[in-house]
Amino acid sequence: MRILPYNSEMDGEIRFLGEPLTEKKVKSLRGHEIVLVPQSVSYLDPLMKIGDQIQNGKKDVSVKEKCLAVLKRYGLAPDIRGKYPFQLSGGMTRRVLISTAVMEKPKLVIADEPTPGLHLEAATRVMGHFREMADDGAGVLLITHDLELALLTADRVIVLYGGRVVEETDAAAFQDERNLKHPYTKALFRSMPKNWKKDGEQLCDMGEILEDMRKEYGR
Repeated sequence: MRILPYNSEMDGEIRFLGEPLTEKKVKSLRGHEIVLVPQSVSYLDPLMKIGDQIQNGKKDVSVKEKCLAVLKRYGLAPDIRGKYPFQLSGGMTRRVLISTAVMEKPKLVIADEPTPGLHLEAATRVMGHFREMADDGAGVLLITHDLELALLTADRVIVLYGGRVVEETDAAAFQDERNLKHPYTKALFRSMPKNWKKDGEQLCDMGEILEDMRKEYGR
């Protein structure tokens, strides 16, 4: 999205809808067809009211009406438009960030760790909103460490280790370890509390798997 710090480095090519995502093209798509739901709620301006941030400073009636419709969709009261970020709960600010993303009709939503610090009910609700976006036709790229939560929402899961893809599979594959191919993916499967044995006995030697991974990937 071309929003990395000036001293960052990038390499390779990214394609969007089959075309190279050049700097000029990404500027025209960013915030419209490609939107980001950032990890930190600090991305909200603490000195700007919520309504102005969702509406991106636009004052026309049609934008205001759309803002109210989006707030209603995500269970937020209309009067939240006149409040500042510090006056909202963690779950509310997460839903505000999502609201800013769907004011346009995005084709790709990138959600970077959208549920940290939320209790399970609020986190599940937030993930449900991303599922709604996908069902409405948008592509949703969810970046998360919460595998159990992701499996409630995602169609496909890509597992990375050391910055490299080690496995890509359907979310349904995580119903049975025998569907998984890579040792690290299997270790993640076994680490989920629902897959622990009742007596608490470990299902595998995690240290051995991680040692093999370090040899393969150098970290």
